[in-house]
Amino acid sequence: MPAVLVAMPEEAQAFLDLADHHEGLNSPDDAWIVTSGELTYLLVVTRIGMVAAARATALVAHGVIGGIAPSVIVSAGTCGGIPGHVQVGDIVAPCCSLDWSADSTSVGYEYGQVPGHAEFHESDERLVELAVAAGAKKGYLASANAFAVAESVDLIRERFPKVIATDMESAAVSQVAASAGIPFLSVRCVSDMCQGDGGVEFDEHLDDAAARSARATLDVLARAAQEGALA
Repeated sequence: MPAVLVAMPEEAQAFLDLADHHEGLNSPDDAWIVTSGELTYLLVVTRIGMVAAARATALVAHGVIGGIAPSVIVSAGTCGGIPGHVQVGDIVAPCCSLDWSADSTSVGYEYGQVPGHAEFHESDERLVELAVAAGAKKGYLASANAFAVAESVDLIRERFPKVIATDMESAAVSQVAASAGIPFLSVRCVSDMCQGDGGVEFDEHLDDAAARSARATLDVLARAAQEGALA
């Protein structure tokens, strides 16, 4: 069964709005078993940030939530866009996720690389292909415990020119999924362009971006199920 992880209740509600049936679980996090059409999946609200996302992903990966061993872990919801690569409303399905705040270059590591770990973690290639075929944009996604603003974008452009979007969870989710040997995909919708406007643009587009991400995620998972890629 796929597991879909979102950071915010608004992002979870977008999935529940598309559900034919959902059942709440007794778990450390808000979680449901959701059925939409022929697809049944685990939906979990991790809360915002890298630590919260990693903790929840570890619980999901090891079957603590709902007793389910996930066939794939998807990081869904909203993201910030890097101007010139995407615009508000675009769906992003990154091939790779990294931590743009990580800097251990003084001891020989690359920017974005946490000592002892890979420089970035790759999404499942076939799932990315399915998302791109449905209209998603492919590139790198950068995460950190920071709401990216214009100054952040300048730094990201300099150090990670392949990055097209940012969030605060996907790099952590992808790292835990990789450690557990579970295929990973991020399907995010651009809600704002990282311009440091105090969250005005983000708030304006939050619900629509969450809904777009939910529809795109379910579309990719349905396509993957049809070709047996979720077994």
